[in-house]
Amino acid sequence: MKKLAIMTAALLVAGMISPAFADCDVHKADEDKQAKCAEKCDDEYLARKMNYASNPAEVIANKKACDAACGCPQNSKGL
Repeated sequence: MKKLAIMTAALLVAGMISPAFADCDVHKADEDKQAKCAEKCDDEYLARKMNYASNPAEVIANKKACDAACGCPQNSKGL
């Protein structure tokens, strides 16, 4: 029982600490500046991608540069 209580306490502490670190998940943009930056990159990418007169290679290059500037280069790996 004592081991279970210690393990539960450790997991609770880890759960409370983990949101304090920066995250590139755009769904958490209300809580994190880095996520807000990544969200702006995604919004600009989608808006420019929907423009038929845009150059697709340029749009992808801009998205990768924006993600790199935000510190989230993993967000543009699948492009």
